[in-house]
Amino acid sequence: MKLKLFFSVVLLSVLSGGLSGCDEGEIAPHEHVADAFQTVVEPTCYAEGDAVGACVICGEEMHQALERLPHTYESEVVAPTCEAGGYTRYTCDCGYAYEGEHTSPTTHNMSETVVAPTCEAEGYTRYTCDCGYTYDARHIPPKGHTLTETVVAPTCEEEGYTRYTCDCGYTYDSRYVPPTGHSLTETVIPPTCEEDGYTHYACENCDYQYDGNVIPAKGHGDVTAEIHYATFEHAGYTVYTCTDCGQSYEGDTVLYGDIVSGAYVENTEILKKGIDVSKWNHTVNAAGEFVSLDWEALKAAGVEFVILKAGSTKGLDPTFELAYAGAKAAGLEVGAYFFTYATTAEEALADAETMLGWIQGKQFELPIYFDLEDVPPSSMLSELGQETLMGMCKAFVGRLQEAGYYAALYTNNEWLYNLLDTEWIKGNLDVWYARHTDTWKDGTSDEPGDPDMRYGLWQYSDAGQFEGFTVNFDLNYAFKDYKSIMIRWGLNGF
Repeated sequence: MKLKLFFSVVLLSVLSGGLSGCDEGEIAPHEHVADAFQTVVEPTCYAEGDAVGACVICGEEMHQALERLPHTYESEVVAPTCEAGGYTRYTCDCGYAYEGEHTSPTTHNMSETVVAPTCEAEGYTRYTCDCGYTYDARHIPPKGHTLTETVVAPTCEEEGYTRYTCDCGYTYDSRYVPPTGHSLTETVIPPTCEEDGYTHYACENCDYQYDGNVIPAKGHGDVTAEIHYATFEHAGYTVYTCTDCGQSYEGDTVLYGDIVSGAYVENTEILKKGIDVSKWNHTVNAAGEFVSLDWEALKAAGVEFVILKAGSTKGLDPTFELAYAGAKAAGLEVGAYFFTYATTAEEALADAETMLGWIQGKQFELPIYFDLEDVPPSSMLSELGQETLMGMCKAFVGRLQEAGYYAALYTNNEWLYNLLDTEWIKGNLDVWYARHTDTWKDGTSDEPGDPDMRYGLWQYSDAGQFEGFTVNFDLNYAFKDYKSIMIRWGLNGF
């Protein structure tokens, strides 16, 4: 059995390519016999491959070289150029390459471009091949500049010159002429109220100019004042206008509430005593003419002011001018009132315009009053209703206030508390209050009301008598210093 196995191994070794010797050891020397070879490294076109097996006798690893593969070429034809030969390049996938089949270079195919000479640069013919090779030949000298002359005249501040210019752009200047200097004219700008005056100097030949010889502003001269008087509807202000320059500006605002704080006066002290008069307080002489009152006698009797009836809707009181002149001459303070027969606000406004005509140019220390009451049967205004009566009152008083007068209302207790808008009047108007009693009273009750308050003027009696006079007078107390009010706010001709 062992003999049969030996011969099988020898036979396999012979079939596999022969025997090679084994080293001595436990196994007797022998030729290696491989069972089979397996490829480990594939052969390429630039290196052999490698196969590995094992000896069936001793198990030793055995190697067998695998033959290198042939190159696989791709060819690329490189055409010849004007300066380099052509060839074919063979390239294998492995990177190996070589050149063969060389051809000779071609010759240059030259084209000509003629560059003309300029003023400063020479001309030439340029030869150029498609391959980029180029050279210049047949040179022509520069032709030199052809110059034109332009004369630039001198100005006030810059010198003149002659400019030489070639068509190629070359230029230079020469033949310089000094500047002429400025030729100045003078214009005197006079000063205004707010701006300085000066002399303006301007060159006749250029834009150069400057100002000198400053004359200080002269300031505003005479100023006119246009007064917009405060009324119960709007504040007042004064527009001042310079007569020299015409510039205007507004002065401080005057609030109506600063002038008239309402009907009541928180004062129980009687400041002045006075009377009110009309034609019924005057006598008539034999010629039918009204005789002036003895104002000096009245003043001596303690009368300090008088309220004059200027007239009514029906016309001017015939004693108004006479009484005004006499009272003023005696040094009494004077006020005036207008008795209305108007029945609408429009008619009351017409009454106001009439009153303004009568009192124009006069000066009154006391208010101008709108007399609103009934005179049966010719005048029953109380039947008109509160809305109409208040419209009439506001129309008359507002127009007088706009004209610069301290306008107020004359009324009695019945009218003030039952016919008119009591709260509006007390809050907005000064009141001449007619209530003929020895005790101050207010409201509709017979009991005294507001004992510590007074209206500006109180007509407390219609039966005043003075020694030497045969007629009665209405008697009044003033609880305001009206003259100081007129002076302070510039009202009633002040």
